[in-house]
Amino acid sequence: MLSFGKSFHLRTVSAVLGVFTLAVTASSVPGAQRAQTTIPDFSQANTAGWVSAGADWLPPASGPGPVAFDPAHPFVSNQDAIRTGRSVTPRIADPNSPLLLPWARDAVRRADEQVLAGKVGFEAMSTCWPGGVPGIMLFTAEPIYFVQTPKEITILYQRGPNQRHIYLNVPHSKNHKPSWYGESVGHYEGNTLVVDTIGLSDKTFVDNLRTPHTPQMHVVERYTISADGKAMNGTAYVEDPGTFTSTWSATQRWRRVQQPIQESVCAENNNNYNYFGLRIDPIPEAATPDF
Repeated sequence: MLSFGKSFHLRTVSAVLGVFTLAVTASSVPGAQRAQTTIPDFSQANTAGWVSAGADWLPPASGPGPVAFDPAHPFVSNQDAIRTGRSVTPRIADPNSPLLLPWARDAVRRADEQVLAGKVGFEAMSTCWPGGVPGIMLFTAEPIYFVQTPKEITILYQRGPNQRHIYLNVPHSKNHKPSWYGESVGHYEGNTLVVDTIGLSDKTFVDNLRTPHTPQMHVVERYTISADGKAMNGTAYVEDPGTFTSTWSATQRWRRVQQPIQESVCAENNNNYNYFGLRIDPIPEAATPDF
């Protein structure tokens, strides 16, 4: 059993399912109708969105954290460049991270070498690809929106067609096929929304450093709104024995914005013309559906 705090345990997939059998409804327990008023309001009548604090993971206070930047190639963001006068640099992952199994280290090293050779670092958001889980938590600049109902939460991302469906108080299905966002089930624990996701395609990355993963990856996210309702904290707990030497966790933060969702079309293209000499790899084209 892998433990993350007093109220949460990340188990094997089969054991995790038992958590959701403890859920109750207003019709089954006296006073439950009153208790439901304590469910955190992530949507505020679907007019409030959340904008992330940045495009990179914040490490945990203790325990294993995500793959970090390569110390030999410090990352300088646009904001850092404006503040310090330094030049902007690309994101280069640490290929020697003890978190990575050998094949994953090789994959990260190859991606780093391509960027250092002049190619633009691949990021799902910049190429209009689905962000996957937990990578979608790092989408920045444009807000995300929660639509809450008693049986399901839908998370909408203003950029493109990205959306997630979280089914409440039910176990995972016995048979599921890998997909961009996997299969997510969830429940509330006080003022926190807990989301458990499996069935993730290995076509996505877990961060903007292009860290890979396998279909074995299991992610549990915990979303909590601040007491004043103006901020949200999200922590991802990740295990993937096919990629990582241990489980790890990382955090993302958002601030609330009061604005309705807007249309923001994000359409990939095949880069045949190589605009501005960016040397971007052509977008793969498939003759059959991915899933």
